[in-house]
Amino acid sequence: MERLFIVLLLFTGIWGCRNYHYIDKKMSWQDAQSYCRERHSDLATISNSRDNNIALKSKTNSAENYVWIGLNNNNTQGAWRWSEDSSNASFYNWNKGEPNVNSDCVEMRRDGRWYDVKCHHKLPFICNGKKHRRYHYIDKKMTWQDAQSYCRERHSDLATISNSRDNNRTLKSQTNSAENNVWIGLNNNNTQGAWRWSEDSRDTSFYNWNKGEPRGDGNCVELRPDGFWNDVGCYHKLPFICHEPTIYHYIDDKVTWKDAQSYCREHYYDLATISNMADNNIAFKSQTNSAENDVWIGLIKNQGAWRWSDSSVASFYNWNKDELNGDRKSLHNDCVEMIKDGRWNGVNCNYEQPFVCLRSL
Repeated sequence: MERLFIVLLLFTGIWGCRNYHYIDKKMSWQDAQSYCRERHSDLATISNSRDNNIALKSKTNSAENYVWIGLNNNNTQGAWRWSEDSSNASFYNWNKGEPNVNSDCVEMRRDGRWYDVKCHHKLPFICNGKKHRRYHYIDKKMTWQDAQSYCRERHSDLATISNSRDNNRTLKSQTNSAENNVWIGLNNNNTQGAWRWSEDSRDTSFYNWNKGEPRGDGNCVELRPDGFWNDVGCYHKLPFICHEPTIYHYIDDKVTWKDAQSYCREHYYDLATISNMADNNIAFKSQTNSAENDVWIGLIKNQGAWRWSDSSVASFYNWNKDELNGDRKSLHNDCVEMIKDGRWNGVNCNYEQPFVCLRSL
């Protein structure tokens, strides 16, 4: 079984997202490396104490004491390097007396400390995850509103940029173009005058304004070739960037929430994470041809907080009326179903019903 743990980190002024998958299969270090590279990204790279804590938490429900991480000295220089890119490690969390120079691979133990051990031992392991938004550069010059309509008709919406990595990916999506500026989805075409994304009209918490911006020149936002943003008039005609929709798969098998989670992690990515109303509508439509009314989604109550199966804290909810008022099941049940109108109920995790998986982007 695989478990994903995602957290948003803030460090040195740059936003990044470190994803880990705990793999509950016992393999040698080399086989674990091959598994991670084939199905995810690579064995876990741990760059600082925050990463170490996140990796450790990815296996908190497991009884296993030891797991492989990507650190090794399987190289001619005998240096401790990460599997991911063969970079020399600059952060270590060795236990006292480690490394003892007898072994070439590294395990993390339950207390988060590291030990060098023989690579042939068979242990569970932690992979780096890979999940990010996909962008498409459209080499057609349109107004912001026409670009929005184009993206919604053929893709999902104008680009939402949630962090610096997303910002870099939007740039890379149009590197072969000579165009200087492109539309993204940020705008303040609303009565509150707040900067919001086209996708779901939520306020943004990440900005990458050019110096002196926004200057009040317009209600729409262009991305420059250096990655910074300007506010400009929406009537200008520019190329633009769309993003792909979140992809969900409806599974017409009746199983418990836990079994649904295991199936999604084995065959797709995870049980459905729903971050906004647009995602909710897509997840709902994924099962509209079924006569089933209720399906599992990835929301679960964990230590009193509603979290997604990937361990991220929920910030969007679509509770059924009674659930919203706290009158019914969500107070006493830890798993969440989507019902026939797209709203959510808290239910017993041992119920058996169909479910919706999230596909890796």
